[in-house]
Amino acid sequence: MAEGAKRGVTRGYVLGLLGATLVVTAALVVAAWGLLGMALGREPIETSDVPLWFGVLSIGLGLGLLGVLLWRQALSLLRGNKRPVWGIVLGATFSIYLLWGLAGILADLTTEETWFSPFALILMPVWALAVVLFWGVLARRIYTDRPTPQWPWERREGQE
Repeated sequence: MAEGAKRGVTRGYVLGLLGATLVVTAALVVAAWGLLGMALGREPIETSDVPLWFGVLSIGLGLGLLGVLLWRQALSLLRGNKRPVWGIVLGATFSIYLLWGLAGILADLTTEETWFSPFALILMPVWALAVVLFWGVLARRIYTDRPTPQWPWERREGQE
């Protein structure tokens, strides 16, 4: 990163990046849970009394919490802190695990489906990765002079 001046970013850019990060995070959860479900031969929620929408609601709440933490990470970057706030990364990591576990207890899930579930454990690195990727993209935009990346067919003939 350049030591000099920082480029300004609009609130719209940060919100767009935040939204894109949440969509990518949700996609990673679906992919990870799908692969894990195929490998283990089980579902994230197997208790018959718990409706299917419980998992969607829990992940939705986790994404909302992640959005708040990403916004705080963005504010930290915009205030001049050029390093990721590791407290936010760890907070995101453990908050999704805690949210899944506590929500599962409230919904009468078994401990194998809450605290000891591989589906719950896979959420932690996904949330951490989301925060670090968000920070990396936003830090590149603010603190470097590099132009927006382009596909090979978008480049002009004179550029290289």
